[in-house]
Amino acid sequence: MALKNYASQGASVSFGTSALTGKITSISQVEQSREALDITDLSVSANDPKLYMPADIYEPGTFDIEFLYAADQGLPDITAVAETITITWPKATSSGAAATFAGSGFIQSRSTAAASVGEIMKINCTVQFDGETEPTYTAGS
Repeated sequence: MALKNYASQGASVSFGTSALTGKITSISQVEQSREALDITDLSVSANDPKLYMPADIYEPGTFDIEFLYAADQGLPDITAVAETITITWPKATSSGAAATFAGSGFIQSRSTAAASVGEIMKINCTVQFDGETEPTYTAGS
């Protein structure tokens, strides 16, 4: 049985048209959600649970990226149009294919670097998937 790689070294994010680049230090998980609609009616007895059903639509998701910062690089373009954004995780085995999560999205927020004595400067941005191209997860092998 081949050993699996659970380490995150080698993970990356690519931007289809803006070609945003940088030395990425962390990529957060993608947060997707859908509402639970309360369908409790007056026939529900006291001490019984409320009733819920899933909403038909969902939030396509957001994630955060942290980059090392040097003064000669630009900030993520908060005015850029939506583009294809792909997260690629390291291969699970040396001969396998990497897993990806991709969809169209844009920079929702960004921060400049803070400067402190003895600290490395970093910048952050939040990516919002826009739902135009539904985010899709493709498992690796």
